Amino acid sequence: MAITQRLSSSANWPSRGGWSFDPKVAGIAGALICALPVMALVPMAIAGGGGHFGHLFETVLGTYSLNSVLLVAAAMIGTTFLAVPTAWLTARYEFAGRRLAMVLLPLPLAMPSYVAAYAWMSMSAAGGPLNVATGGMFPSISGVTGASFVFSLCFYPYVFLLARQAFASEGSHSFEAARILGAGPLRAFWKVALPIARPAIMAGLALVAMETLADYGTVDFLGSPTFTVGIIRAWISFGDPEAAARMALILVILTLAFFGFERWIRRRRSIAQAGGRHRPNPRVILQGQRGLLALLLCLIPVTLGLFAPVAHLLQLTLETSRQASPWSAVSGTLTVAALSALLAILIGVGAAYAARSGGTLARISVRIAHAGYAVPGAVAALGVIAILGAAQSLISGISWAASVTISGGGLLALLFAYQARFAAAAIGPCESAFQRITPSMDQAARSLGASRFEVIRRIHLPLASSGMITAAALVFIEVMKELPATMILRPLDFETLAISAHHFASDERLAQAALPSLILVGLGVPVMLLIGWLSERGQP
Repeated sequence: MAITQRLSSSANWPSRGGWSFDPKVAGIAGALICALPVMALVPMAIAGGGGHFGHLFETVLGTYSLNSVLLVAAAMIGTTFLAVPTAWLTARYEFAGRRLAMVLLPLPLAMPSYVAAYAWMSMSAAGGPLNVATGGMFPSISGVTGASFVFSLCFYPYVFLLARQAFASEGSHSFEAARILGAGPLRAFWKVALPIARPAIMAGLALVAMETLADYGTVDFLGSPTFTVGIIRAWISFGDPEAAARMALILVILTLAFFGFERWIRRRRSIAQAGGRHRPNPRVILQGQRGLLALLLCLIPVTLGLFAPVAHLLQLTLETSRQASPWSAVSGTLTVAALSALLAILIGVGAAYAARSGGTLARISVRIAHAGYAVPGAVAALGVIAILGAAQSLISGISWAASVTISGGGLLALLFAYQARFAAAAIGPCESAFQRITPSMDQAARSLGASRFEVIRRIHLPLASSGMITAAALVFIEVMKELPATMILRPLDFETLAISAHHFASDERLAQAALPSLILVGLGVPVMLLIGWLSERGQP
């Protein structure tokens, strides 16, 4: 056992000659990048001041809490109704268009929820196509109800992807037993399939809850303020970083609770799957009207979550004669997204090597880095400001509060916040990819005289390239969509598509917001297709 551990550790970074590197350092660095912004909020929250927090506590904190709870509950219910039936149909039935449905159903993840909110608000407003078509009877998409509707349409793929994988991997023995006992297809689904897939569904719902709590653009635009809105208002409107930090810590506790629940569910599911292999359940062929009905049911979520908003935004763009030039925002978006993806790959690969080292400290560091995904963008941005403020205070000797104000913004600060928020999205795929590289591969290469650079270049990188591309794509699309962190930390005169769309929508110029919104979705869809192609290879 000891020999195996030494081989595993030495295989991480081959050590024959030249430089030497301890992979634990990479794991600790990744953990610090993800954890420091949250840790910095603690002294910021107790630094004194925060005079507005008492006022906020007495007036609006209850509203923020209630809206957050209602939105999370409604979004979880809505995503379940959209995701579970479609996951079941695509996993267990064969019908014309099934492969197309599998490709299309995850695509609403390319649609930022605030962009969907702009489109649905415009469609349902007075004079909008839905309002006109129904004679004014279609309800306005606004408030908690409207926001939960939008969240359900944009976040259901989190549940769909995990539920479909669970349904597809279930063995046939359970269904055979249910049918022998006289259960019909519907009863077998409720009594057998759904309970087995419940851990995967709950893990997806935990992700939905985290995304809902982290959202800013949707709830701000639709008038259903949550903790994220309160954090930004306390910082920008009141200029009170202490009050913002206190609300941020409350939000972190909520999101970490859902993150911990999601990780616990995943561990239970992994243990259950490791218990044995089952004979796959063959898909039931649906033909004629049944097959057409199954396809139509699968197209409903993606139509509402992607096609309908895009069609309306395209209509608004074509009907608007004067549009502001989007190229500065496009350039800014691509710049920060590409840089963030590159940095996240470095962090992800370092964390993957740390995880392979087998040390306790390395494993703990990687787990801490994973938790960064639970940190909302507004919280990460506020934590970065606190770190920069404390650093400048130490350097210049000026007062802490003043240094916080001076140090806000900057491209490096923005990239730091992106890594704290999204590096975890790169760590997972990189870690999974490098786990497939066994220590024996490294030992074989070393026995043939390969240098450490050759082992990395000719073995590690080619075998892990798929996971690294997936990691880069995930971070790229998440950074493109990120709004609150960009709002708080962006340099002066620095535009992104998210900022441009939000600026126009906040001024009720939805026609002008349509073009940057469309470009944002247009950039995101090919990335989502790439992610889907990489993840679906080898799937049933």
